[in-house]
Formats: sequence, C-alpha cells, structure tokens
Amino acid sequence: MASLWKHPNSPFWTACYTDETGKQVKKTTKQTDRRLAMKAADAFEESAKKARAVELTGAAAVKVLNELMERTHGEGLDTRSTRQHFTDYLTGLKARGTKEASLKRYKPIFDGFLAHLGDARANARLASVSGQEIEAFRDHEMQAGKTAATAGFALKVLNGVFEDARRKAAILHNPVPDVLKRMAHTAKATSEERHPFTNDQVTALLTAADTEWQGMILLAYHTGIRLTDAANLTRTNLDGKFLRFREAKTAHRKQRASERETVVVLAADLVAYFKSQPVPMKKDAPLFPSLHGKKPGSAGGLSNTFARLMDTAEIDRGQGKAREGKGRRFSALSFHSLRHTMISRLANSDVPESVAKAMSGHSTDEAHRRYVHLDTEAQEKVVAKAPRLWSKQGAAA
Repeated sequence: MASLWKHPNSPFWTACYTDETGKQVKKTTKQTDRRLAMKAADAFEESAKKARAVELTGAAAVKVLNELMERTHGEGLDTRSTRQHFTDYLTGLKARGTKEASLKRYKPIFDGFLAHLGDARANARLASVSGQEIEAFRDHEMQAGKTAATAGFALKVLNGVFEDARRKAAILHNPVPDVLKRMAHTAKATSEERHPFTNDQVTALLTAADTEWQGMILLAYHTGIRLTDAANLTRTNLDGKFLRFREAKTAHRKQRASERETVVVLAADLVAYFKSQPVPMKKDAPLFPSLHGKKPGSAGGLSNTFARLMDTAEIDRGQGKAREGKGRRFSALSFHSLRHTMISRLANSDVPESVAKAMSGHSTDEAHRRYVHLDTEAQEKVVAKAPRLWSKQGAAA
C-alpha cells in the first residue's frame, strides 16, 4: 500500500510505493497538500501494479494519468483527437481574424493530412502522431506532384497546429520542426535548380513581348526585382536615377519583406525605356497598368503569362516531369531566372559581393550564393591568377 513521507527541507510530499519491478521506491508528488499527495501516490502504485501484470496498455496509462490529473488539479488530460485539434485550431484562426484567403490555403492541407493518417489514426490523440507519419505525408505530397517548396509549406502549416497544442500543454513535443530540418538537409542535395537566361534569350524575350512586359523584363534583368514586386511598381518608386521599392510579403518572405528599402541605380537600358513611355500624371499611378495587382498564380496569372511569352520566343523552359494532382510543374527557366541572371552577371564581372547583395536585397551570404552561377570563363580568370608552385622538372619552384 502506498504511503507518504516528507523531507524536513522540502515543501513537497514524497510517495513511497512498489514500482513495476517489485522494488520499493520513492517519488516526489510535487504536492504540498497531503490529501492530494496521497491521491498521487495511490495513482503511482496503481499504474505500477498494472505494469507488473502487463496490463498497462497505452489506453490504460492515459486513463490513470487522466484520473490523477482530475484528482489533483480538478481537470483531466486533453484527450481530444487529432481531427478535433485541427478543427479547433481552424476555428481559432477564424476567431482571430485570419484572412479568408489564408484559411482556404490551410484547410486542404489539414484535410489532406487527416486523410493520409486514416480514420483510426486521425481519431487518436494528437500526442500519438509521430515524426515518421508527418514525414510520410510530406513524401506522399511530393510523389503526388508537389514541389519541395509546396510540401515544405504544408509542413509549416501543420507546425502551427502542433506548436499551438504544445504551448497549451496538450502535447509535450512538437515533431514537425525535426522533419523540416531533415527536409532542408535533403533539399540541399536534391533541390531542383533554377537557371539564368543567356543574353540572346533575353533579347528574344524583348522581341516577343509587348511594351509593358518589355519594361518588366528589363527591370528584372538589370535589378533582379521579383515578378509581383515589378508588376506593382508605381511612379513613386522611380526617384530620378534610382529605383526604390520594398519587397511584398509572401509565405516564404514574411520576416524580411517590407523591413527595409532596396535602392538600385537605373541602368542605361531602363533610363531609355522609361523616357520612351508616357509619364503618369498621378504619383501613385502604376508603371504597368495592365499587370498591376495581378496575382502570379492561376491560369491567367503573371507566371503563366510569362511562360507563354517564353514559348512565343521559342525558349525551352526546361520543365521537370509532369506532376499529378495540384502543384506547379518545375521550370528551370522562369521570370525569377532573370534575377539569377542579374546576380550571376555581377558575380562574373568581379563586382564585390557586398555591392551585389545590396543590389539584390539579400540579407545573408547563403541566400545570395544560391543565385550565383559562375561561368567557366570567370573560373579560368581566377585559376590563371594562382601562383605557379610546380616546375617542368617536377620539383617545387
């Protein structure tokens, strides 16, 4: 039978009972009230008895802990199912005023994850969901045709549910970050790589494009500006010989977007282009009226319009394998490749990295280097400058 003992120097009662191996043990109850401490001690011994009899199943353990919580704290464990956690989390987002567009993006991810788990696992407690199940869901998404970026976004959305549950003590550990870390390491070795355009390809694009798209292409080629940021420029962004703008917020650029202004000196091409265009009367008038405010995605979106422009210019987009279901089909060449083109051109021209980072708006070296594609000519120049340490006779010079 369980009993209590109290150390003279401790405010807490200690439970004395026989553990699952038959050994007499002591364990603190973390209770200062003797009555509540006795309830905890009885629960410890009851669970140990069941364990000795090989009766302590997962369900029995939860029941014992639930009863212990009710006796000592007045409320039991959070035994809501995984499905209920997701439903409650979505309801909470709505109550906090989350945008409808975001909710529409999250719900298919939640539904897809629960469907992947199956009814039995979705109706089990959230704490039982393992990292392996989350990783299996990510693999399933990619096998269905999603890009690594899309699958990664889905995991970040799931992370919100698990982290919310962890903060509320419904679970002890959030398994999603560990999966995201492993995914990041794998992506470094297996990621699909964007390519830069050649000058001839850019010339072909300019020839095939209308006036507004010509301006968009020139801007991205010379400044590295992103598609949506370029389309939403107004007259206020032009400041003499400078282009000033702040990056728009996206799912992948929530932190650094709009925190600082990117300032780029306009190249001669851009100065000539804007001089050839009518000057808008209003300061907030868009530079590209027919493209302003358009979304990058969807059939009539900016990305697909540019893709059709590449087809007209007879440029091979370097598309990956066709995808099943939802998800973008990866293309080695896209509007974003013009950003790679600009940054690679600077790197191949021996422009100091600090200047290239300032022009591209990159805040870290790691982000900047992903855009650098050094050509062999630039490498040859570097190799030619290396000191000669080996003579024709095979001896050190």
